[in-house]
Amino acid sequence: MSADPDTPPVGGYTNGRGDRMRGRVALVTGAGSAGDYLGTGAATALLLAAQGATVGILDADPERAEHTRDRIEQVGGKAVVLTADLADEDAVRAAVDELAVRTGRLDAVVNNAGISGEGGIAATTRAGWDRVFAVNVTGAMLVARAAHPHLVRAGGGSIVNVSSVAALRGFGSGAYGASKGALQSLTTDLAYAWGGAGIRVNCLVPGHLYTPMGDHGGEAGREARRRANLLGTEGTAWDLAWAALFLAGPESRWITAAILPVDAGTTTATVLGMLPRMNTAG
Repeated sequence: MSADPDTPPVGGYTNGRGDRMRGRVALVTGAGSAGDYLGTGAATALLLAAQGATVGILDADPERAEHTRDRIEQVGGKAVVLTADLADEDAVRAAVDELAVRTGRLDAVVNNAGISGEGGIAATTRAGWDRVFAVNVTGAMLVARAAHPHLVRAGGGSIVNVSSVAALRGFGSGAYGASKGALQSLTTDLAYAWGGAGIRVNCLVPGHLYTPMGDHGGEAGREARRRANLLGTEGTAWDLAWAALFLAGPESRWITAAILPVDAGTTTATVLGMLPRMNTAG
């Protein structure tokens, strides 16, 4: 797909058009959007489509899913809108099957959808805890399980789960961090169980990205997040999308069970090590 100055740019800091996913079909959960401020799911769906994939946009909100499809079609891509509550097993299976029937195959799944919950453990209700796990972990498992026979028929494929640095470091996020840790364990178990069928399963661990879900504290919050990583730069949804594209595509054919941080080194440094940087202007 060649660049066209009259169509919206994709890919963030670089032009995302290409053919790395041409002929393939990818499913992205939580890929709905509203406006031009994209979350990781919408950015990933847009980038995969710009790279030639037909993309299934699975979201609980059909209007948000339609908005992402419109964005994809503006850059000449192809997309299918799918609606399901990820906690509903029958709805998930029906949505995944619909995509495979309409497109004839399924090659990649990006389990991006997630909800943050009610905060710390003391503030979390049992119903809130269960809902976070139902969407963030059980939902990912249901999507993967529904996709499994279609990936096998395609001769193998890729599942990319999206976790969070909250799974690796304490943030007081309660059910959210716990569920994202469980998603990492699910990743390695599925990689073990399905590797013989040629299905690769990997996990991305995004850091403090500037996205609708991660935008807290205004400009001061953005500056603090920038200073909290080793590169001193701000990450966006596109940084996660490029990593997802690599793991979903053929270039990563010999990578499975990997847990890949996309966090500018945030999780490799200690608080004491970062304080001098955070207290220095510039």
